[in-house]
Amino acid sequence: MGVRVNHPVYDGTTGRGGHGGRRTHIIRLLRDAREPLTVDQVAKRVDLPVNTVRTHLEALVDAGMAVRATQTRSTPGRPKVAYRGVLPNQTHERAHGFRLLSEILAASITMANPECTEWMYQVGAEWGRCLMSRAPHVAPEDEDEIVERLIDKLDALWFAPELSPDAPAILCLYNCPFGDSTKRHPETVCQLHAGMINGALEEMGSSFRMVYLRAHQPGHRCEGQLGRTTARAKKVPLEYPTRNPKSGSNPSSKPA
Repeated sequence: MGVRVNHPVYDGTTGRGGHGGRRTHIIRLLRDAREPLTVDQVAKRVDLPVNTVRTHLEALVDAGMAVRATQTRSTPGRPKVAYRGVLPNQTHERAHGFRLLSEILAASITMANPECTEWMYQVGAEWGRCLMSRAPHVAPEDEDEIVERLIDKLDALWFAPELSPDAPAILCLYNCPFGDSTKRHPETVCQLHAGMINGALEEMGSSFRMVYLRAHQPGHRCEGQLGRTTARAKKVPLEYPTRNPKSGSNPSSKPA
């Protein structure tokens, strides 16, 4: 694939810098937590080495996205340094409310129709078309600009996107704003997201679509393979590392 997007260096809180969106995940954890989190607590939740997480946390402090807080100890020893996101309470309440709503909707749709994945993909495609139809009316000049606009939109929606430089092109999403809904109802939510991406690409006149999605990969990322096709799919083949018993189906399914 000839699409290559060279982004400028950002402050590291999105997938468009050199950190693959990991700081997006970390700052969301800090903002959602009711209490400051230590380096060890963050490292365990994001599955990264402690020293790596400490570097990210200090970078977020320097960028004004987080602040340090000293934890009081009930036993002798040096107080531990913890971190919290800026405006944690406001962000927590708003984010928690939207995630709870998404959880309820995903559960309701899945229970009403366990075979709803094709329908959810089409809903997502319409969502993507609507998103890009409201964008500036100047038509993109080429595929590079189309992907640039797509990544900007996914970035604004907190997916922490990043386009790999390898062939075939892989669109990595390092953060899922839908939270636990994706873990509990993976096919329902993942098809919604895949449809949204393909609907956005279609609306912008791209000759590429996401043709395959590997969800919940190590490093808290999803990998969508982009291929040249303009055909409207019923849904996107999904692959998961392991079976999720709560989903009611086999997330490890692969395309025939």
